[in-house]
Amino acid sequence: MKVAPFPLFDRQARFVAASLAGRLWLPSRQQMLEAIREELEACADPRHFHVFAAAQWSYNDRLAEMIGCEPLCPVVRSLYEAVCPHRTNNLLGYRSQTFKIVDRQTFVNI
Repeated sequence: MKVAPFPLFDRQARFVAASLAGRLWLPSRQQMLEAIREELEACADPRHFHVFAAAQWSYNDRLAEMIGCEPLCPVVRSLYEAVCPHRTNNLLGYRSQTFKIVDRQTFVNI
């Protein structure tokens, strides 16, 4: 929850593909369960365990590093963070905005 979904889905799909192709080895079941337990204990409210918000960027970076692909362009984060307040304040109208990505760092509202 609270993520830029398609960049996240892309990185996760690449992670699964790398694992299935044998280019990436998963930790043991016990290690994964232990990591989940630690994350749940660190979570202030377990009902919001899947709320990524700002944590999505480091998660995407970790996935990219593990699978050997480039991290997301900085403009993806900038654009997401620029649109978030509009989505919160104007749920029905925020999608009418149009943006153009100029380069890896910059976008403009057109």
